[in-house]
Amino acid sequence: MKLNAAPRILIVAGVCIAALIGLVVSEGAARDSGQEVLLRMQAVDPRALLSGHYVDINLTEPLNEECPPGADLRWIALRPDGEAYVLAGGAASRDQAQQVGPLPVRGSFTCAPPALVDSVAPIPGFTRLNIGISRFHINQADALRIEEILRAQRIDESTRAYAIVSVGRDGRARLRGIMVDGERLELSWL
Repeated sequence: MKLNAAPRILIVAGVCIAALIGLVVSEGAARDSGQEVLLRMQAVDPRALLSGHYVDINLTEPLNEECPPGADLRWIALRPDGEAYVLAGGAASRDQAQQVGPLPVRGSFTCAPPALVDSVAPIPGFTRLNIGISRFHINQADALRIEEILRAQRIDESTRAYAIVSVGRDGRARLRGIMVDGERLELSWL
């Protein structure tokens, strides 16, 4: 039996829609079942902070000591520090990352150690996490408000903005939302 072009197109479109729905449902289930952690956010280049209806996620932490070991490896380890999690170090495998810190996550980090300028004023260092999360899409009014808060925040002050991240059993980080001045703004698919 030979089908005309129109029914074949409808069948392929139906399979694609079913696959997309399956992907959204499985990612939502993975996001809901993962361990929720807060990661500190800092402002990025102010000229590129807000481009449309999203906020750039820049997971940067101040650093007042030497850089943790394991930069540019495939896994990082996070450890709790107050209400948020911070970088403990990097590793080549999940098992090695669990020896460095209690929560292994797929990703890498870059680090700049603190430096002295003219042997007088220390410049704080930083670590920047790369865990595959880069943007949070939100309405324009909230995006502009968050932009102002991030621009006003300094790296040596207490953090006002956090990324809410779900770390699944597979070690993959998934963005759940952001928290700004204690207000949760969560990602919703529907």
